[in-house]
Amino acid sequence: MNVVTAILMNKKKIIKLFEVSKAYSADSAKSLDELGIFNPDATFELLYDNVISATEDGKYYLNKN
Repeated sequence: MNVVTAILMNKKKIIKLFEVSKAYSADSAKSLDELGIFNPDATFELLYDNVISATEDGKYYLNKN
């Protein structure tokens, strides 16, 4: 498995965690700990690509646009 494949698999797993937790808006946002994400670096590209968003209180949710 190459690095790109590993990164894509990791993104898909993270997105699945948001879906399972139903974190689809600021009101239903979850902390990374609540989602079971212990490596915050894994979310940076998803934030940059606007796949997920952060709230002012440090929680995250999946953009369903």
